[in-house]
Amino acid sequence: MEKSVDTPQSELTSTQRILERAIQVIEESGEAAIRTNPIAFECGVTPPILYRAFGSREGLIIAAQAERYRRSTAEAIQYLYRYIEEASSRESLINIISDTLSFIFSDNRAGNRRLRAEVIGSSVSRPALRDEILRIDSEYARMISAAYQKAIVSGWISADRNHEVISLWVQGLVNARYLFDNNPDADSGKSWNDLTRRAILDAIFN
Repeated sequence: MEKSVDTPQSELTSTQRILERAIQVIEESGEAAIRTNPIAFECGVTPPILYRAFGSREGLIIAAQAERYRRSTAEAIQYLYRYIEEASSRESLINIISDTLSFIFSDNRAGNRRLRAEVIGSSVSRPALRDEILRIDSEYARMISAAYQKAIVSGWISADRNHEVISLWVQGLVNARYLFDNNPDADSGKSWNDLTRRAILDAIFN
């Protein structure tokens, strides 16, 4: 349920408005600031409408955190999906994946990695949120695996590999990259990037 930046608030459903407001509150003040009645009134609905949509304050937090996680990954996944399908040879596919990993590991994506770490941390005591994170990651893994079908048919990569599982593994590695984002030793981050890129390319192509 990704909101377009061009979509006016007035065109969103009441459920979408509530979710957008909850996300805004979390990002500005944290989960502790979530108050269901004020959010309902700010979105022009009554509290019972909020509770029908999300069940409880906890349900609203889980939905908002899951949507934050989904959005933080969507751009990179869509970027990769589009360019995998455009590959014209094994060599071009290797270059595309390598360039995409450079984009994903870049400092510009540090905010996305921090957000996902926050949501994963929130899921430690929330099994329902953990399930949502796994569902989101699995959905993206299926997308990437489907995008590889052209490469498999063309013989650029092996059909014997479980590319859905590889994609899930890669998402786990990307989440782990957050640990290096605040490391004052820039060489450590670069070494991690190079090592991880080689491991991922090896898993896909060798």
